[in-house]
Amino acid sequence: MTPARKTFELLTSSSVCKIYTLLHSRGLVSFPLTQDAEAKADAIVANINNSYFGVEAYPSPEEKAVAYLYFLINDHLFTDGNKRTATLCFLTLCDINELKPRFEGFTLDQVAVTLEQAQGDHQEIIKATVKLLFPEGL
Repeated sequence: MTPARKTFELLTSSSVCKIYTLLHSRGLVSFPLTQDAEAKADAIVANINNSYFGVEAYPSPEEKAVAYLYFLINDHLFTDGNKRTATLCFLTLCDINELKPRFEGFTLDQVAVTLEQAQGDHQEIIKATVKLLFPEGL
């Protein structure tokens, strides 16, 4: 019998906003958090973690973590600091869920810039990024 996988511990929209506020308090982003950004964070977190007709769009913890990274970058929640917030959220998710991304020949910052510039179906981009960062994960 294989051991059951631990339940994915998600970041709430409140946690995402707290991470952004932390970056702002340290002078790493220029603009304070807006109510619009909070509402967008709610929508992103719900979309990543909900199931549709009983099927999760992002069933594995690795896919969920990369989906946070992708959508926090590309949905432009914040006036400034989307990639910084997304990468810090991604690392936080990996830490609390004991995920071990591999950065061989590239950095997380390079992945973030690539995700920002990527064209095409977001599902395919997320799956390709999961294979890159978690080659033994799936």
